[in-house]
Amino acid sequence: MDDKSFEVEVVSRHRTVYHVCARDATTAEKVATARWQAGEPGDIPGLDESEVMATRIKETEDSIRQAQDVELILRFLRERERQILEGNLTTASINDAISAHQTADGLGWHEQDVKGEHRVDTARAARALDRLCTEKKVACFLRQMVRAGERGEVPLYCTPHYLDRLSALVNGEIAPSWIPRVSSEGE
Repeated sequence: MDDKSFEVEVVSRHRTVYHVCARDATTAEKVATARWQAGEPGDIPGLDESEVMATRIKETEDSIRQAQDVELILRFLRERERQILEGNLTTASINDAISAHQTADGLGWHEQDVKGEHRVDTARAARALDRLCTEKKVACFLRQMVRAGERGEVPLYCTPHYLDRLSALVNGEIAPSWIPRVSSEGE
């Protein structure tokens, strides 16, 4: 029996404790949240912990399905960008670049989670976008997460043609990367 390739998502809850001097609890919470978002370690050694909440396992799609996903996403991105650029280019912005989550949602790619609820199949889109990035058909750049309760960076994707059209608007502030952002092992 041959080994199969699986995609395993591990969902965890993380706890970090910070000592904060502030004029009130609201300010202390904002300071601690900002430190956490910046990835700073906690102030009490041994109390940083991460607890596994759930795992989700699914078999990796076959190579034909993956190739179809890549082509579908490339057509989706090109059509989306064409519609944006046919409008007024001065309203187009780098915020028009799209995340894997937005791509999957736009294509209607959903799956059931462990509770039987539908959720967006972000990993499927990320895998295809990663491949397009590797093939230099799509540019990828990172944007800091800015919402409360989030930290890290989110990869955003657009075609090189779209990025070129926007470069004048953003004065070269974006450094696209052709480096895949998602592991493509086992594909």
